[in-house]
Amino acid sequence: MDSDGKLFPDPQSRPHLGSALFASSSGLLFGYDLGLVQGAIHSIKESLELSNTMIDLIVAAAKVGAVFGPFLAGWLMSKMGRRFGMVSGAFFFFIGPIVMAMSQESAGGLDMLLGRFLVGLGIGQCSVVVPAYLGETTPASCRGFVVELYEVSLVFGMILSSAVDYALSGLKNDWRWMVGVPTIPGFLLMIGPWFLPESPRWLVMKSREKEALEVLHKIRHAPGEVVGDRSTAEVENELLEIWSDVKRLEASEGEVTGRAGGASRPGQQVITRRPSQLATGVLAGGAGEEPSGAPLEDNAEDGPGRQEKVGILAKGRAWYKELFYGPEKNAVRTALGLAVFNQFSGSTAVTNYAVEVLREIGLEDNKKGILLSSGISFAKLIGIVASMFLVDGVCGRRPLLIGGGLGMSACMVLLTVGIEVKSIPLVITAESLYMLSFAVSWAGIFWVLMSEIFSMRVKAVAVSLATSVLFAGGAVANILYHVLLKKGGPLFGLFFALVSLSSAAYVYVFVPETKGKSLKEVQMMFQNLGPRGLLGPRALEPQEGQRLIGDGAAKSSNSI
Repeated sequence: MDSDGKLFPDPQSRPHLGSALFASSSGLLFGYDLGLVQGAIHSIKESLELSNTMIDLIVAAAKVGAVFGPFLAGWLMSKMGRRFGMVSGAFFFFIGPIVMAMSQESAGGLDMLLGRFLVGLGIGQCSVVVPAYLGETTPASCRGFVVELYEVSLVFGMILSSAVDYALSGLKNDWRWMVGVPTIPGFLLMIGPWFLPESPRWLVMKSREKEALEVLHKIRHAPGEVVGDRSTAEVENELLEIWSDVKRLEASEGEVTGRAGGASRPGQQVITRRPSQLATGVLAGGAGEEPSGAPLEDNAEDGPGRQEKVGILAKGRAWYKELFYGPEKNAVRTALGLAVFNQFSGSTAVTNYAVEVLREIGLEDNKKGILLSSGISFAKLIGIVASMFLVDGVCGRRPLLIGGGLGMSACMVLLTVGIEVKSIPLVITAESLYMLSFAVSWAGIFWVLMSEIFSMRVKAVAVSLATSVLFAGGAVANILYHVLLKKGGPLFGLFFALVSLSSAAYVYVFVPETKGKSLKEVQMMFQNLGPRGLLGPRALEPQEGQRLIGDGAAKSSNSI
Protein backbone atom coordinates (compact mmCIF):
# COMPACT_ATOMS: atom_id res chain seq x y z
CA MET A 1 0.00 0.00 0.00
CA ASP A 2 1.45 3.37 -0.98
CA SER A 3 1.30 6.76 0.79
CA ASP A 4 -2.03 7.55 -0.87
CA GLY A 5 -3.61 4.42 0.56
CA LYS A 6 -3.71 2.54 -2.74
CA LEU A 7 -3.14 -1.19 -2.41
CA PHE A 8 -1.93 -1.56 -6.01
CA PRO A 9 -0.60 1.88 -7.08
CA ASP A 10 1.07 0.58 -10.25
CA PRO A 11 -1.47 -0.72 -12.83
CA GLN A 12 0.88 -3.57 -13.79
CA SER A 13 1.09 -4.65 -10.12
CA ARG A 14 -2.66 -5.16 -9.89
CA PRO A 15 -3.88 -8.75 -9.97
CA HIS A 16 -6.42 -9.80 -12.58
CA LEU A 17 -9.16 -9.64 -9.96
CA GLY A 18 -11.75 -11.57 -11.97
CA SER A 19 -9.41 -14.54 -12.25
CA ALA A 20 -8.17 -14.25 -8.66
CA LEU A 21 -11.63 -14.05 -7.10
CA PHE A 22 -13.12 -16.80 -9.24
CA ALA A 23 -10.21 -19.18 -8.75
CA SER A 24 -10.07 -18.59 -5.00
CA SER A 25 -13.83 -19.13 -4.72
CA SER A 26 -13.16 -22.87 -4.98
CA GLY A 27 -11.92 -22.51 -1.42
CA LEU A 28 -15.50 -21.56 -0.57
CA LEU A 29 -16.66 -25.07 -1.46
CA PHE A 30 -13.77 -26.61 0.48
CA GLY A 31 -14.74 -24.59 3.54
CA TYR A 32 -18.43 -25.36 3.03
CA ASP A 33 -17.66 -29.07 3.11
CA LEU A 34 -15.62 -28.68 6.32
CA GLY A 35 -18.50 -26.93 8.05
CA LEU A 36 -21.28 -28.94 6.40
CA VAL A 37 -20.78 -32.15 8.34
CA GLN A 38 -21.37 -30.67 11.77
CA GLY A 39 -24.99 -29.76 10.98
CA ALA A 40 -25.96 -32.66 8.73
CA ILE A 41 -24.24 -35.68 10.24
CA HIS A 42 -26.82 -36.41 12.96
CA SER A 43 -29.75 -36.23 10.52
CA ILE A 44 -27.88 -38.45 8.06
CA LYS A 45 -27.24 -41.01 10.77
CA GLU A 46 -30.89 -41.16 11.85
CA SER A 47 -32.41 -41.05 8.35
CA LEU A 48 -30.19 -43.74 6.84
CA GLU A 49 -29.94 -45.71 10.12
CA LEU A 50 -26.15 -45.80 10.08
CA SER A 51 -23.77 -47.07 12.74
CA ASN A 52 -21.17 -44.89 14.45
CA THR A 53 -18.47 -46.74 12.49
CA MET A 54 -20.08 -45.88 9.15
CA ILE A 55 -20.50 -42.26 10.23
CA ASP A 56 -16.80 -42.12 11.07
CA LEU A 57 -15.93 -43.52 7.65
CA ILE A 58 -18.26 -41.06 5.89
CA VAL A 59 -16.70 -38.09 7.67
CA ALA A 60 -13.18 -39.36 6.91
CA ALA A 61 -13.98 -40.25 3.28
CA ALA A 62 -13.52 -36.67 2.09
CA LYS A 63 -10.00 -36.60 3.51
CA VAL A 64 -9.25 -40.00 1.95
CA GLY A 65 -10.32 -38.66 -1.45
CA ALA A 66 -8.19 -35.59 -0.84
CA VAL A 67 -5.13 -37.84 -0.39
CA PHE A 68 -5.32 -38.82 -4.07
CA GLY A 69 -6.48 -35.42 -5.33
CA PRO A 70 -3.05 -33.70 -5.34
CA PHE A 71 -1.46 -36.40 -7.50
CA LEU A 72 -4.39 -36.35 -9.93
CA ALA A 73 -4.17 -32.55 -9.99
CA GLY A 74 -0.44 -32.61 -10.68
CA TRP A 75 -0.91 -34.84 -13.70
CA LEU A 76 -3.93 -32.96 -15.10
CA MET A 77 -2.53 -29.46 -14.64
CA SER A 78 0.72 -30.53 -16.32
CA LYS A 79 -0.89 -32.29 -19.29
CA MET A 80 -4.09 -30.28 -19.79
CA GLY A 81 -3.43 -26.92 -18.14
CA ARG A 82 -4.34 -25.13 -14.94
CA ARG A 83 -7.85 -24.25 -16.15
CA PHE A 84 -8.67 -27.89 -16.89
CA GLY A 85 -7.33 -28.82 -13.46
CA MET A 86 -9.80 -26.39 -11.88
CA VAL A 87 -12.65 -27.68 -14.07
CA SER A 88 -11.86 -31.27 -13.06
CA GLY A 89 -11.82 -30.35 -9.37
CA ALA A 90 -15.13 -28.47 -9.74
CA PHE A 91 -16.65 -31.52 -11.47
CA PHE A 92 -16.12 -33.56 -8.32
CA PHE A 93 -17.64 -30.71 -6.27
CA PHE A 94 -20.64 -30.94 -8.63
CA ILE A 95 -21.15 -34.70 -8.86
CA GLY A 96 -20.25 -35.57 -5.25
CA PRO A 97 -23.14 -33.63 -3.64
CA ILE A 98 -25.61 -35.16 -6.13
CA VAL A 99 -24.52 -38.68 -5.13
CA MET A 100 -24.83 -37.77 -1.42
CA ALA A 101 -28.24 -36.12 -1.79
CA MET A 102 -29.62 -39.22 -3.56
CA SER A 103 -28.35 -41.65 -0.91
CA GLN A 104 -30.77 -44.43 0.04
CA GLU A 105 -31.15 -46.41 3.25
CA SER A 106 -30.84 -49.69 1.34
CA ALA A 107 -27.26 -48.86 0.36
CA GLY A 108 -26.16 -48.87 4.00
CA GLY A 109 -24.25 -45.60 3.62
CA LEU A 110 -22.02 -46.75 0.75
CA ASP A 111 -23.48 -44.16 -1.65
CA MET A 112 -22.90 -41.42 0.92
CA LEU A 113 -19.37 -42.74 1.35
CA LEU A 114 -18.80 -42.54 -2.42
CA GLY A 115 -20.17 -39.00 -2.60
CA ARG A 116 -17.89 -37.82 0.18
CA PHE A 117 -14.90 -39.48 -1.51
CA LEU A 118 -15.67 -37.67 -4.78
CA VAL A 119 -15.91 -34.35 -2.95
CA GLY A 120 -12.55 -35.17 -1.37
CA LEU A 121 -11.00 -35.63 -4.81
CA GLY A 122 -12.18 -32.11 -5.65
CA ILE A 123 -10.75 -30.76 -2.38
CA GLY A 124 -7.37 -32.37 -3.00
CA GLN A 125 -7.23 -31.16 -6.59
CA CYS A 126 -8.20 -27.57 -5.87
CA SER A 127 -5.80 -27.35 -2.92
CA VAL A 128 -2.96 -27.80 -5.45
CA VAL A 129 -4.28 -26.26 -8.68
CA VAL A 130 -5.81 -23.05 -7.32
CA PRO A 131 -2.76 -21.78 -5.38
CA ALA A 132 -0.58 -22.71 -8.38
CA TYR A 133 -2.84 -20.80 -10.76
CA LEU A 134 -3.03 -17.77 -8.49
CA GLY A 135 0.73 -17.74 -8.00
CA GLU A 136 1.40 -17.98 -11.74
CA THR A 137 -1.06 -15.29 -12.82
CA THR A 138 -0.36 -12.72 -10.09
CA PRO A 139 2.46 -10.15 -9.95
CA ALA A 140 5.10 -10.82 -7.29
CA SER A 141 4.22 -7.51 -5.57
CA CYS A 142 0.80 -8.81 -4.50
CA ARG A 143 1.16 -12.60 -4.81
CA GLY A 144 0.94 -13.27 -1.06
CA PHE A 145 -2.18 -11.14 -0.75
CA VAL A 146 -3.96 -12.92 -3.62
CA VAL A 147 -2.96 -16.46 -2.61
CA GLU A 148 -4.31 -15.72 0.89
CA LEU A 149 -7.72 -15.18 -0.76
CA TYR A 150 -8.00 -18.96 -1.06
CA GLU A 151 -7.67 -19.45 2.71
CA VAL A 152 -10.00 -16.52 3.44
CA SER A 153 -12.65 -17.87 1.06
CA LEU A 154 -12.31 -21.27 2.77
CA VAL A 155 -13.23 -19.69 6.11
CA PHE A 156 -16.18 -17.87 4.55
CA GLY A 157 -17.30 -21.24 3.18
CA MET A 158 -17.34 -22.61 6.73
CA ILE A 159 -19.42 -19.66 7.90
CA LEU A 160 -21.78 -20.03 4.93
CA SER A 161 -22.30 -23.73 5.67
CA SER A 162 -23.29 -22.93 9.24
CA ALA A 163 -25.81 -20.38 7.98
CA VAL A 164 -27.26 -22.77 5.38
CA ASP A 165 -27.42 -25.68 7.84
CA TYR A 166 -29.20 -23.44 10.36
CA ALA A 167 -31.72 -22.22 7.76
CA LEU A 168 -32.50 -25.71 6.47
CA SER A 169 -32.48 -27.54 9.81
CA GLY A 170 -35.92 -28.85 10.74
CA LEU A 171 -37.19 -29.27 7.17
CA LYS A 172 -38.20 -32.70 5.92
CA ASN A 173 -35.06 -34.50 4.73
CA ASP A 174 -33.10 -31.40 5.65
CA TRP A 175 -29.78 -33.24 5.29
CA ARG A 176 -30.43 -33.89 1.58
CA TRP A 177 -30.72 -30.15 0.99
CA MET A 178 -27.66 -29.46 3.13
CA VAL A 179 -25.40 -31.83 1.20
CA GLY A 180 -26.97 -30.96 -2.16
CA VAL A 181 -26.60 -27.14 -2.06
CA PRO A 182 -22.91 -27.20 -3.22
CA THR A 183 -24.08 -28.63 -6.56
CA ILE A 184 -25.01 -25.11 -7.74
CA PRO A 185 -21.68 -23.35 -7.08
CA GLY A 186 -19.93 -26.56 -8.19
CA PHE A 187 -21.59 -26.26 -11.59
CA LEU A 188 -20.61 -22.58 -11.89
CA LEU A 189 -17.02 -23.38 -10.96
CA MET A 190 -17.00 -26.13 -13.57
CA ILE A 191 -18.01 -23.71 -16.34
CA GLY A 192 -16.22 -20.56 -15.21
CA PRO A 193 -12.54 -21.51 -15.67
CA TRP A 194 -13.00 -21.68 -19.45
CA PHE A 195 -13.54 -17.89 -19.35
CA LEU A 196 -10.31 -17.32 -17.41
CA PRO A 197 -6.93 -16.78 -19.04
CA GLU A 198 -4.65 -19.82 -19.00
CA SER A 199 -1.51 -19.71 -16.90
CA PRO A 200 1.30 -18.12 -18.96
CA ARG A 201 3.79 -20.48 -17.32
CA TRP A 202 1.92 -23.54 -18.58
CA LEU A 203 1.67 -22.03 -22.07
CA VAL A 204 5.44 -21.55 -22.09
CA MET A 205 5.89 -25.16 -20.96
CA LYS A 206 3.89 -26.19 -24.05
CA SER A 207 5.93 -23.94 -26.41
CA ARG A 208 3.02 -21.53 -26.87
CA GLU A 209 4.97 -18.37 -26.10
CA LYS A 210 2.90 -16.01 -28.26
CA GLU A 211 -0.29 -17.02 -26.41
CA ALA A 212 1.57 -16.57 -23.13
CA LEU A 213 2.54 -13.05 -24.21
CA GLU A 214 -1.10 -12.20 -24.97
CA VAL A 215 -2.22 -13.56 -21.59
CA LEU A 216 0.46 -11.54 -19.79
CA HIS A 217 -0.83 -8.39 -21.50
CA LYS A 218 -4.31 -9.12 -20.25
CA ILE A 219 -3.49 -10.01 -16.65
CA ARG A 220 -0.80 -7.34 -16.19
CA HIS A 221 -2.98 -4.50 -17.54
CA ALA A 222 -0.06 -3.58 -19.79
CA PRO A 223 -0.59 -0.76 -22.29
CA GLY A 224 -0.99 -1.67 -25.95
CA GLU A 225 -1.55 -5.04 -27.57
CA VAL A 226 0.49 -7.79 -29.14
CA VAL A 227 0.75 -6.59 -32.74
CA GLY A 228 2.98 -8.42 -35.18
CA ASP A 229 4.63 -10.26 -32.28
CA ARG A 230 5.62 -6.92 -30.76
CA SER A 231 4.83 -6.03 -27.18
CA THR A 232 5.85 -3.79 -24.30
CA ALA A 233 9.29 -4.35 -22.77
CA GLU A 234 7.95 -5.07 -19.26
CA VAL A 235 5.81 -7.97 -20.43
CA GLU A 236 8.54 -9.27 -22.73
CA ASN A 237 10.98 -9.35 -19.82
CA GLU A 238 8.53 -11.25 -17.64
CA LEU A 239 7.95 -13.78 -20.41
CA LEU A 240 11.70 -14.26 -20.74
CA GLU A 241 11.99 -14.82 -16.98
CA ILE A 242 9.20 -17.41 -17.09
CA TRP A 243 10.83 -19.20 -20.02
CA SER A 244 14.23 -19.28 -18.31
CA ASP A 245 12.69 -20.59 -15.07
CA VAL A 246 10.81 -23.31 -16.95
CA LYS A 247 14.03 -24.43 -18.65
CA ARG A 248 15.95 -24.54 -15.39
CA LEU A 249 13.18 -26.55 -13.75
CA GLU A 250 12.99 -29.02 -16.63
CA ALA A 251 16.75 -29.55 -16.47
CA SER A 252 16.64 -29.97 -12.68
CA GLU A 253 13.85 -32.53 -12.76
CA GLY A 254 15.58 -34.24 -15.66
CA GLU A 255 18.59 -34.87 -13.43
CA VAL A 256 16.42 -36.77 -10.95
CA THR A 257 14.46 -38.90 -13.42
CA GLY A 258 17.40 -39.13 -15.82
CA ARG A 259 19.47 -41.03 -13.28
CA ALA A 260 16.75 -43.70 -13.21
CA GLY A 261 16.80 -44.19 -16.97
CA GLY A 262 20.33 -43.13 -17.80
CA ALA A 263 19.04 -40.30 -19.97
CA SER A 264 21.14 -37.57 -18.42
CA ARG A 265 23.98 -37.08 -15.98
CA PRO A 266 23.91 -34.86 -12.87
CA GLY A 267 24.82 -31.36 -13.84
CA GLN A 268 24.01 -31.94 -17.52
CA GLN A 269 21.30 -29.59 -18.74
CA VAL A 270 19.17 -31.23 -21.40
CA ILE A 271 16.34 -29.31 -23.01
CA THR A 272 14.38 -31.28 -25.54
CA ARG A 273 12.29 -28.63 -27.27
CA ARG A 274 13.04 -25.41 -29.10
CA PRO A 275 10.97 -22.35 -28.07
CA SER A 276 8.97 -20.36 -30.58
CA GLN A 277 10.91 -17.34 -31.80
CA LEU A 278 9.14 -14.01 -31.42
CA ALA A 279 10.13 -11.30 -33.87
CA THR A 280 11.15 -8.91 -31.09
CA GLY A 281 13.74 -11.38 -29.84
CA VAL A 282 12.00 -11.78 -26.48
CA LEU A 283 13.25 -15.37 -26.35
CA ALA A 284 16.37 -14.78 -28.42
CA GLY A 285 19.21 -12.33 -28.75
CA GLY A 286 17.89 -11.25 -32.14
CA ALA A 287 16.24 -12.48 -35.30
CA GLY A 288 17.34 -16.00 -36.06
CA GLU A 289 19.60 -16.22 -32.99
CA GLU A 290 19.41 -18.78 -30.23
CA PRO A 291 18.82 -17.65 -26.64
CA SER A 292 21.81 -17.62 -24.37
CA GLY A 293 22.42 -20.44 -21.89
CA ALA A 294 22.26 -24.17 -22.50
CA PRO A 295 22.16 -25.35 -26.11
CA LEU A 296 18.75 -26.36 -27.36
CA GLU A 297 18.20 -29.66 -29.08
CA ASP A 298 15.73 -30.65 -31.73
CA ASN A 299 12.48 -32.27 -30.64
CA ALA A 300 12.10 -34.48 -33.66
CA GLU A 301 11.17 -38.05 -32.95
CA ASP A 302 14.61 -39.32 -33.91
CA GLY A 303 16.53 -36.14 -33.16
CA PRO A 304 19.50 -35.89 -30.84
CA GLY A 305 17.43 -34.23 -28.12
CA ARG A 306 15.14 -37.22 -27.67
CA GLN A 307 15.31 -38.57 -24.10
CA GLU A 308 14.73 -42.17 -23.18
CA LYS A 309 11.41 -42.85 -21.54
CA VAL A 310 11.73 -43.71 -17.89
CA GLY A 311 9.27 -46.16 -16.34
CA ILE A 312 6.92 -45.10 -13.55
CA LEU A 313 8.52 -47.44 -11.00
CA ALA A 314 12.00 -46.23 -11.90
CA LYS A 315 10.87 -42.61 -11.56
CA GLY A 316 9.28 -43.43 -8.22
CA ARG A 317 12.50 -44.98 -6.91
CA ALA A 318 14.53 -42.01 -8.16
CA TRP A 319 12.24 -39.50 -6.46
CA TYR A 320 12.19 -41.55 -3.25
CA LYS A 321 15.98 -41.42 -3.07
CA GLU A 322 16.01 -37.73 -3.94
CA LEU A 323 13.40 -36.78 -1.32
CA PHE A 324 14.57 -38.92 1.61
CA TYR A 325 18.31 -39.22 0.98
CA GLY A 326 19.11 -36.20 -1.17
CA PRO A 327 20.31 -32.74 -0.09
CA GLU A 328 16.75 -31.65 0.83
CA LYS A 329 15.90 -34.65 2.99
CA ASN A 330 15.66 -32.49 6.14
CA ALA A 331 13.11 -30.17 4.53
CA VAL A 332 11.04 -33.15 3.34
CA ARG A 333 11.03 -34.82 6.76
CA THR A 334 10.18 -31.53 8.46
CA ALA A 335 7.30 -30.94 6.05
CA LEU A 336 5.86 -34.41 6.65
CA GLY A 337 6.15 -33.94 10.41
CA LEU A 338 4.35 -30.60 10.21
CA ALA A 339 1.61 -32.17 8.05
CA VAL A 340 0.99 -34.94 10.60
CA PHE A 341 0.89 -32.57 13.60
CA ASN A 342 -1.31 -30.13 11.66
CA GLN A 343 -4.12 -32.70 11.46
CA PHE A 344 -3.52 -34.98 14.45
CA SER A 345 -4.00 -32.02 16.75
CA GLY A 346 -7.70 -32.36 15.86
CA SER A 347 -8.01 -29.21 13.74
CA THR A 348 -10.71 -30.38 11.31
CA ALA A 349 -12.32 -32.83 13.74
CA VAL A 350 -13.19 -29.97 16.11
CA THR A 351 -15.26 -28.41 13.31
CA ASN A 352 -16.76 -31.63 11.94
CA TYR A 353 -17.95 -32.92 15.32
CA ALA A 354 -18.80 -29.64 17.07
CA VAL A 355 -22.55 -30.31 17.12
CA GLU A 356 -21.97 -33.96 18.01
CA VAL A 357 -19.97 -32.90 21.09
CA LEU A 358 -22.85 -30.69 22.20
CA ARG A 359 -25.27 -33.59 21.78
CA GLU A 360 -23.00 -35.76 23.92
CA ILE A 361 -23.35 -33.35 26.85
CA GLY A 362 -27.14 -33.06 26.57
CA LEU A 363 -28.08 -30.53 23.86
CA GLU A 364 -30.84 -32.17 21.79
CA ASP A 365 -31.86 -29.19 19.64
CA ASN A 366 -29.83 -29.69 16.44
CA LYS A 367 -30.64 -26.20 15.13
CA LYS A 368 -29.41 -24.57 18.31
CA GLY A 369 -26.25 -26.69 18.16
CA ILE A 370 -25.54 -25.43 14.64
CA LEU A 371 -26.00 -21.82 15.77
CA LEU A 372 -23.74 -22.21 18.80
CA SER A 373 -20.99 -23.99 16.89
CA SER A 374 -20.91 -21.28 14.19
CA GLY A 375 -18.70 -19.31 16.59
CA ILE A 376 -15.88 -21.73 15.69
CA SER A 377 -15.92 -20.52 12.07
CA PHE A 378 -15.86 -16.87 13.11
CA ALA A 379 -12.94 -17.59 15.45
CA LYS A 380 -11.04 -19.11 12.53
CA LEU A 381 -11.71 -16.03 10.40
CA ILE A 382 -10.30 -13.76 13.10
CA GLY A 383 -7.25 -16.00 13.46
CA ILE A 384 -6.54 -16.10 9.70
CA VAL A 385 -6.75 -12.31 9.41
CA ALA A 386 -4.47 -11.87 12.43
CA SER A 387 -1.98 -14.36 10.99
CA MET A 388 -1.76 -12.37 7.73
CA PHE A 389 -0.43 -9.39 9.69
CA LEU A 390 1.73 -11.29 12.19
CA VAL A 391 3.52 -13.88 10.06
CA ASP A 392 5.75 -11.33 8.30
CA GLY A 393 5.62 -8.78 11.12
CA VAL A 394 6.68 -8.85 14.76
CA CYS A 395 6.14 -12.58 15.31
CA GLY A 396 7.38 -14.61 12.38
CA ARG A 397 6.70 -18.28 11.69
CA ARG A 398 8.40 -20.15 14.53
CA PRO A 399 6.95 -18.23 17.55
CA LEU A 400 3.43 -18.42 16.09
CA LEU A 401 3.68 -22.18 15.52
CA ILE A 402 5.03 -22.81 19.02
CA GLY A 403 2.50 -20.47 20.65
CA GLY A 404 -0.32 -21.98 18.57
CA GLY A 405 0.62 -25.51 19.67
CA LEU A 406 0.68 -24.50 23.33
CA GLY A 407 -2.63 -22.65 22.96
CA MET A 408 -4.31 -25.61 21.26
CA SER A 409 -3.05 -27.93 23.99
CA ALA A 410 -4.48 -25.72 26.75
CA CYS A 411 -7.81 -25.44 24.92
CA MET A 412 -8.08 -29.22 24.55
CA VAL A 413 -7.63 -29.56 28.31
CA LEU A 414 -10.34 -26.93 28.76
CA LEU A 415 -12.60 -28.80 26.33
CA THR A 416 -12.10 -32.01 28.30
CA VAL A 417 -13.16 -30.22 31.50
CA GLY A 418 -16.20 -28.75 29.71
CA ILE A 419 -17.32 -32.19 28.53
CA GLU A 420 -16.78 -33.77 31.94
CA VAL A 421 -18.87 -31.11 33.74
CA LYS A 422 -21.35 -30.95 30.80
CA SER A 423 -21.01 -27.18 30.41
CA ILE A 424 -22.15 -25.96 26.98
CA PRO A 425 -20.64 -22.44 27.37
CA LEU A 426 -17.30 -23.92 28.42
CA VAL A 427 -17.28 -26.36 25.49
CA ILE A 428 -18.08 -23.63 22.94
CA THR A 429 -15.47 -21.31 24.46
CA ALA A 430 -12.80 -24.03 24.42
CA GLU A 431 -13.55 -25.02 20.80
CA SER A 432 -13.59 -21.40 19.60
CA LEU A 433 -10.32 -20.55 21.37
CA TYR A 434 -8.78 -23.74 20.00
CA MET A 435 -9.74 -22.76 16.46
CA LEU A 436 -8.42 -19.23 17.02
CA SER A 437 -5.08 -20.68 18.16
CA PHE A 438 -4.95 -23.02 15.17
CA ALA A 439 -5.94 -20.38 12.62
CA VAL A 440 -3.42 -17.79 13.75
CA SER A 441 -0.63 -20.35 13.52
CA TRP A 442 -0.77 -23.77 11.88
CA ALA A 443 -3.64 -23.15 9.43
CA GLY A 444 -1.78 -20.69 7.21
CA ILE A 445 1.87 -20.94 8.25
CA PHE A 446 2.04 -24.58 7.15
CA TRP A 447 1.43 -23.43 3.56
CA VAL A 448 3.84 -20.52 3.94
CA LEU A 449 6.60 -22.94 4.94
CA MET A 450 5.70 -25.27 2.07
CA SER A 451 6.38 -22.38 -0.31
CA GLU A 452 9.75 -21.58 1.30
CA ILE A 453 11.67 -24.67 2.34
CA PHE A 454 11.94 -26.52 -1.00
CA SER A 455 13.95 -25.62 -4.06
CA MET A 456 12.19 -25.68 -7.42
CA ARG A 457 14.03 -28.95 -8.10
CA VAL A 458 11.77 -30.97 -5.76
CA LYS A 459 9.02 -28.52 -4.84
CA ALA A 460 6.17 -29.91 -6.95
CA VAL A 461 6.67 -33.51 -5.83
CA ALA A 462 7.49 -32.67 -2.20
CA VAL A 463 4.48 -30.37 -1.71
CA SER A 464 2.13 -32.93 -3.30
CA LEU A 465 3.48 -35.60 -0.95
CA ALA A 466 3.14 -33.35 2.11
CA THR A 467 -0.38 -32.35 1.09
CA SER A 468 -1.43 -35.99 0.72
CA VAL A 469 0.04 -36.84 4.14
CA LEU A 470 -1.84 -33.84 5.55
CA PHE A 471 -5.17 -35.14 4.30
CA ALA A 472 -4.40 -38.76 5.26
CA GLY A 473 -3.61 -37.59 8.79
CA GLY A 474 -6.90 -35.68 8.83
CA ALA A 475 -8.85 -38.81 7.88
CA VAL A 476 -7.30 -40.86 10.69
CA ALA A 477 -7.64 -38.01 13.20
CA ASN A 478 -11.35 -37.54 12.40
CA ILE A 479 -12.07 -41.21 13.10
CA LEU A 480 -9.97 -41.24 16.26
CA TYR A 481 -11.61 -38.04 17.54
CA HIS A 482 -15.13 -39.49 17.26
CA VAL A 483 -14.16 -42.90 18.67
CA LEU A 484 -12.59 -41.31 21.77
CA LEU A 485 -15.56 -38.96 22.13
CA LYS A 486 -18.00 -41.89 22.17
CA LYS A 487 -15.89 -43.85 24.66
CA GLY A 488 -16.04 -40.89 27.02
CA GLY A 489 -13.64 -39.96 29.79
CA PRO A 490 -10.79 -37.48 29.89
CA LEU A 491 -8.68 -39.49 27.41
CA PHE A 492 -10.61 -37.83 24.56
CA GLY A 493 -9.27 -34.32 24.98
CA LEU A 494 -6.03 -35.19 26.74
CA PHE A 495 -4.79 -37.23 23.77
CA PHE A 496 -5.16 -34.27 21.41
CA ALA A 497 -3.76 -31.92 24.05
CA LEU A 498 -0.63 -34.08 24.16
CA VAL A 499 -0.36 -34.07 20.35
CA SER A 500 -0.68 -30.26 20.28
CA LEU A 501 1.97 -29.94 22.97
CA SER A 502 4.23 -32.27 20.99
CA SER A 503 3.71 -30.12 17.88
CA ALA A 504 5.13 -27.10 19.73
CA ALA A 505 8.14 -29.18 20.84
CA TYR A 506 8.65 -30.45 17.28
CA VAL A 507 8.78 -26.90 15.92
CA TYR A 508 11.15 -25.84 18.71
CA VAL A 509 13.60 -28.59 17.72
CA PHE A 510 13.28 -28.90 13.94
CA VAL A 511 11.88 -25.66 12.47
CA PRO A 512 14.20 -22.63 12.25
CA GLU A 513 12.81 -19.12 11.79
CA THR A 514 12.45 -18.23 8.10
CA LYS A 515 11.02 -14.70 8.38
CA GLY A 516 12.94 -12.11 6.40
CA LYS A 517 15.28 -14.64 4.77
CA SER A 518 15.68 -15.31 1.08
CA LEU A 519 14.47 -18.64 -0.27
CA LYS A 520 18.08 -19.71 -0.81
CA GLU A 521 18.95 -18.91 2.81
CA VAL A 522 15.91 -20.83 4.06
CA GLN A 523 16.76 -23.89 2.00
CA MET A 524 20.40 -23.82 3.14
CA MET A 525 19.29 -23.64 6.79
CA PHE A 526 17.35 -26.86 6.41
CA GLN A 527 20.15 -28.57 4.49
CA ASN A 528 22.58 -27.73 7.31
CA LEU A 529 20.38 -29.11 10.12
CA GLY A 530 21.89 -32.02 12.00
CA PRO A 531 20.04 -35.16 13.21
CA ARG A 532 19.03 -33.34 16.42
CA GLY A 533 17.74 -30.32 14.55
CA LEU A 534 18.38 -26.95 16.15
CA LEU A 535 19.59 -28.58 19.37
CA GLY A 536 22.58 -30.25 17.77
CA PRO A 537 25.56 -29.13 15.68
CA ARG A 538 24.96 -28.09 12.10
CA ALA A 539 25.84 -30.43 9.26
CA LEU A 540 28.31 -28.16 7.46
CA GLU A 541 28.73 -28.15 3.73
CA PRO A 542 32.19 -29.43 2.62
CA GLN A 543 33.23 -25.97 1.41
CA GLU A 544 32.25 -24.33 4.71
CA GLY A 545 34.03 -27.04 6.70
CA GLN A 546 37.21 -26.56 4.71
CA ARG A 547 37.03 -22.80 5.27
CA LEU A 548 36.64 -23.23 9.04
CA ILE A 549 39.51 -25.71 9.16
CA GLY A 550 41.63 -23.27 7.22
CA ASP A 551 40.75 -20.43 9.61
CA GLY A 552 41.58 -22.60 12.62
CA ALA A 553 44.94 -23.62 11.17
CA ALA A 554 45.80 -19.99 10.47
CA LYS A 555 44.99 -18.99 14.05
CA SER A 556 47.13 -21.83 15.45
CA SER A 557 50.01 -20.80 13.24
CA ASN A 558 49.78 -17.20 14.38
CA SER A 559 49.69 -18.14 18.07
CA ILE A 560 53.03 -19.94 18.01
